[in-house]
This record gives sequence, structure tokens and C-alpha cells, in this order.
Amino acid sequence: MSAQQFPNPLVQPRTDWARRTRAEILASPGRSVLCLDFDGTLAPIVEHPEDARPLPAALDAVDALAARLGCIAVVTGRPVRTVLELGGLDRLTNARGLRVYGQYGAERWDGASGRVVAPDRPASIGQAVERIGALVEGAAAAGEPVEGARLEDKGLAVGVHTRSCADPAAALGALEPGLRALADELGLVVEPGRNVVELRSSALTKGDAVRGLVGEFEPTALAFCGDDAGDIAGFDAVRAWRGEGRPGAVVVSGSVEVPVLAERADVLCAGPAGIAAWLGSLADRLAAGGPSSIG
Repeated sequence: MSAQQFPNPLVQPRTDWARRTRAEILASPGRSVLCLDFDGTLAPIVEHPEDARPLPAALDAVDALAARLGCIAVVTGRPVRTVLELGGLDRLTNARGLRVYGQYGAERWDGASGRVVAPDRPASIGQAVERIGALVEGAAAAGEPVEGARLEDKGLAVGVHTRSCADPAAALGALEPGLRALADELGLVVEPGRNVVELRSSALTKGDAVRGLVGEFEPTALAFCGDDAGDIAGFDAVRAWRGEGRPGAVVVSGSVEVPVLAERADVLCAGPAGIAAWLGSLADRLAAGGPSSIG
């Protein structure tokens, strides 16, 4: 694989699937499906979740690709409306070519219709929100280093973030057993992440969203970009889909917090800046004529 094909040092192709998938996307963009996580992939991880914003270069590339690809889908643990508000995806020029699968696919927004489809909030999440505060207070009273832990109510899920704690890993370790016990009691799904534990009412995974898109669009090329443990199900769906030799790529937004994901990468990017570079490269090649411009 030539340096001419991937000239940006923020993007490291690691397998032949990277080359094959890129070539097929450029050859048949209208039959390609691209899935993107939000936090840590399009948007840098920040201390306060409400401050997350996609990198401008990433948004520009997504907008350009949405006009050419069969489908671009943001598949995230965030609520759909939160992603639309923070990302401005519904305000992009080519928003009709976008979808957002929120809360691992329990919610959905389709840019072509502009409609959000979401189930009602279950009682179990309301109960969890009420009890997590007491759980954190109890850990603090016991001398655990949980000061700064923050609750994020997502409607269909609730997350407990420890990034603002003095020792995020220690705080997470102190809180996680109680959160898991609470989830078991309320029938919720536990989703660990980067300095966060989330309790979800839905058992859907990002892999379910990928499989749904594959069934709908029957793509000739498929890629999933992600950065955290919650994205592994999406990665696995890509690997299963390409089991018969169909071009598919796992694109990892690398981080020191989840280094093990690098082992799964067909393309390893240096965080969201690398993802923006990878997306931008695809958009630039398509604008320049696609396959004929491959080095």
C-alpha cells in the first residue's frame, strides 16, 4: 500500500482490508455504507459530555460524503436529539443522506424525512436516576474517591461519568460494583466505556444497527469507525459481513485509554483528528474522480 494512497501520518492502514474497502468505496460510492460513532470518533472526548462537538474537518467530510455514499449513519450511545443538537448534522447541506441511530439504535433519525423515532422512557431508568445519587453519596461517605462523579440522564439510559474525578479509574472501580448490582435489580444492561458506566434499558448493540443497514442497503463496501468498547459489536458485525470476502473495514479512533482496540483495526487513526483525515481523504478522492485517482 503506497504512501501516496494514505499520505496523512494520522492515518495508518494496517491490513489489506483497508485497501480493498477504500478502493470499493471509491469505485461504487453509491453502494457503500459508512457508520460512525460520535464521542471519541467524530468529536474529541471532553470532561463534560454536553461540551462535545465534532471537529469541523470531520463535519465537512461527512457533509461531502453524504452526497455520494449510499448511507452515512452515526451510531451512538447518545440520544438522537442530543447528537443533532451538538453535531448540527440536521443542518448540513447534504443532511438528507444521513441517519442517526441513537442509544445503540433504540432511537432513530432519518435525514430524508427529518423525523425522530424513539420509544417512551421506561420506569426503570427513572428509578435508576433516583438511586444512583444515593449510591454515589454512600461511596463518598465510605471514603471512596468519587468526588466529581457526574450523572447523565439520557432518557432511555443513565450514565455515570468519572472523568472529572481526581482519579477517574479509581472512582469508576469504586462505583461499578454498585451500579452493576442496581442494573441487575432493575433489569438494565450495563455498558462500560471511557471513564463511564452506563445503565441502558435496551439490549440493542451497534452491531444490530450495522446488520440492519446491511439488510436494507445491500452494500458492496462497509466500514465502521469507533473508539470504545461499545463499538466492538459494530466492528464484529463488519468482520462477520466480510466473511465471504466482501470489502469491509474496522476504522479505529485510537486512544491511550482503550489501546486494546488498536489490535482490531484495519485502519488505525490518531483519534478524531485521524478520523477526520481519513474521511477527508475519501471525500477528496471522490471529488477528484474516485478510482482513477488511486495511486
